[in-house]
Amino acid sequence: MNLPNLITISRLVFTAGVFVCLEFAAVAFRARPGGSELPAETGLLHPDRTLVWVAFGLFLVAAFTDFLDGYLARKWNLVTAFGRVADPFADKVLIAGSLITLLKFPAATTILTTWYVVVVVAREFLVTAIRGVVEASGRPFPADRLGKWKMVTQCFTVACLITMVAGAGFWVEMGRIGFWLSLVLTVVSGTNYVWKARDVLFGGPR
Repeated sequence: MNLPNLITISRLVFTAGVFVCLEFAAVAFRARPGGSELPAETGLLHPDRTLVWVAFGLFLVAAFTDFLDGYLARKWNLVTAFGRVADPFADKVLIAGSLITLLKFPAATTILTTWYVVVVVAREFLVTAIRGVVEASGRPFPADRLGKWKMVTQCFTVACLITMVAGAGFWVEMGRIGFWLSLVLTVVSGTNYVWKARDVLFGGPR
């Protein structure tokens, strides 16, 4: 167990912290500005902003570890089979889990949609399956540049959505830009992986 792998594991710990903070923020209270209670079905959710900002900070740290573990593993030649599995797994839990959790906040769903989350999760299932098939054939199938940019834009989008939930309305337009840019890169990068693996998947020429 080397340092890059420990950093990868720490990303899962920070990710769990993001989920816990957002969950507790979501159930913090539902109230009118004056303090009188409203029925839960009204959907007027007022999350605990302190918890949301803590979730934001934890998310940024978790996203940074995605860069750090890969950088150190390549620099020190510490790439391991565990890291090749755990690193993309931790990324998927961070992004997919954060998006699913954010769906319960009305401030986030002004931009975030369920079909976007479905596209993101479906792409991850597809790429994981393709990677398993290709590597089982004896050929490495690492993440490419498109996949890395996809991760960057998704992290940016999630970060903007969390700040919106915390009440920072000035990130709304940036969140919209991140939403559409990450959607395009999610689809394009997924299609690119299918194309790169076409010889194994379809038996065609390389």
